[in-house]
Amino acid sequence: MIVKRLKFKKILVIALIGLLPATGAFAQDTITVSLPKALEIALSESPTIKVANKEIQRVNYSKKERKGGLFPSVSLSGAYQRAIKKQKMFFSFPGMPANPDGIEVGQDNTFTGGISASLPIISPTLWATINMSELELELAEESARSSKISLYNQVTKAYYGILLTQDSYNVIKRSYENSNENARIIYNKFKQGTVSEFEWIRADVQARNILTSVVSAENAVNLSKLQLMMLMGIDMNTEIKVEGKLADFESVMYSEVLNIDASKLDKNSDLKQFEIQMKQLAQTEKIHKSSLLPTLGASLNYQYMSYANDSNTFNADQYWFPTSTLGLQLTIPLFQGGAKHYKSKQLKIQREELDLQQENLKRSLQLQTISQMNNIKNALKKIESNKESLRQAEKGLSISQKMYEVGMATFLDLNNADLNYRNAGLAYNQSIYDFLSSKADLEKLLGKEF
Repeated sequence: MIVKRLKFKKILVIALIGLLPATGAFAQDTITVSLPKALEIALSESPTIKVANKEIQRVNYSKKERKGGLFPSVSLSGAYQRAIKKQKMFFSFPGMPANPDGIEVGQDNTFTGGISASLPIISPTLWATINMSELELELAEESARSSKISLYNQVTKAYYGILLTQDSYNVIKRSYENSNENARIIYNKFKQGTVSEFEWIRADVQARNILTSVVSAENAVNLSKLQLMMLMGIDMNTEIKVEGKLADFESVMYSEVLNIDASKLDKNSDLKQFEIQMKQLAQTEKIHKSSLLPTLGASLNYQYMSYANDSNTFNADQYWFPTSTLGLQLTIPLFQGGAKHYKSKQLKIQREELDLQQENLKRSLQLQTISQMNNIKNALKKIESNKESLRQAEKGLSISQKMYEVGMATFLDLNNADLNYRNAGLAYNQSIYDFLSSKADLEKLLGKEF
């Protein structure tokens, strides 16, 4: 009676758990995702890529803004002045009457309106700054490429992570099914009186303990899918089905390793960005040197002016007259207290610092490349060993079950065989994932693009 109650409760719990996701995911479309499709969606929908593309647009506009300095600058102007107290003229020439109160001169109102234009004719600093814009655009494009490579790496590893959790779930689920079947057989033997109640209790407890692992593995699958959806930039309520399993990649592992040239770091994004930054520093030095050169600019002013008293403002008696000027302005910097000299010293030290940092970066990348290659080689060795271990564990599990049924093995032997199978299956999947993860990290170091 107790056994029947336990079975009924177990069935009820499983039924309730099965109903829970149905209420949240009702009427949701399921997307079947492969690795190429996941990468394609991520590269088109990910906010990271969109931000990188926006940055390229921003730098492009900045470049055009600086080129605008080569064209004339034109502006309109207007001014009005009201004479509150007019100027006075005083005469003190011999033979002329004195005028101690003076004579007021000028008009009550002054109106001015005109147009002015300026054009740089010789401007070395402006020219050098425009060249800096080209490097800023190059850096923005390389930064966008780095974002794509990084996203490619994250999506790829997230996809492999889902395969790992799914395959691990299948291993644990099979172990749980084996434990359930063993518990059923032992329970039947217990009813027939061929085994003790203690042995049946041990088998039942073992199956329930593995059920906890099944639930944890299922939760790991769901979390890994959510992580992939976040990287892909799709709705988190979307249902996705991930194709494939880790063992599918085993057939192409060795050929992929042979095609990897770990010595080529010329496409590494960090290194390329560093090289562009060094070019920017060199261009900064050119801008600094150009500030020591003379500049020449042209200017044009054309104005209409009017002086009028209140009695003839804005009527036919108000007189307007034009004025215009055309000029050139030459500026030659001579001395600024040694500021330019010390600025040159600073730029030189910055260049030396970048040289040292670049050398350190190259060594760091070489170390990471060697480390990833070692991880790949070790993973290949583990895969071969774990594959054979899994084959033997599956065979051992089958033999132990048959032996237990005929009374030639103990429950401990059966339990050990199931534990060996579970550990071997998890280790095999983990070794394949380690290989794929290390390969993805190595491709990121080498700057491989999707």
